Amino acid sequence: MRFKLIIELFFCISILAGCMGQEDVMMTAGTESLITEEVQETVSSKEQTAQSEEIYVYVCGYVKQPGVYCLAEESRICDALLLAGGVLEDGDAEALNQAEHVTDGQTLYVPGIGENIREESVSEEDGLLNINTAVKEDFMALPGIGESKAAVIIQYRQEHGSFECIEDLMEIPGIKEGVFNKIKDKIKI
Repeated sequence: MRFKLIIELFFCISILAGCMGQEDVMMTAGTESLITEEVQETVSSKEQTAQSEEIYVYVCGYVKQPGVYCLAEESRICDALLLAGGVLEDGDAEALNQAEHVTDGQTLYVPGIGENIREESVSEEDGLLNINTAVKEDFMALPGIGESKAAVIIQYRQEHGSFECIEDLMEIPGIKEGVFNKIKDKIKI
């Protein structure tokens, strides 16, 4: 009887001690016990949650390393800018609320100093979109321009500078005469 009590006590102490780091199999008094399905489900659930907490953000404009970056779900704009190498000297870091949370699929465009991207993109006088100052959302409002084409337009503008005429848009892959004819009366430089 006393021997059985000692074994039970040893068994309880082993369980409380967590078996000193063994993860999958617990050996106690010559008996194997597998981790319960409940614990395995909890571990699996935590792994899935960790994967779903990742988001992707496109950082472009006046940053050192434009590109798509993977961030934690609760990240802020300042975190995305840091991953992109920071804002260039001629970039306007003050144009963005760096404390704002980022969202999955978001585009963060850092404008150049003196570039007023929102207020000048659509003229109140004529209602035309200025293709040299428009942001992705402005381009997406045009017929035939989706998110990917809008991103390509902005990237082209960053790499080649301001458009000299609206016809320069046809130099961009995916924008040929058909798409251009749909938007030519809605844009300006």
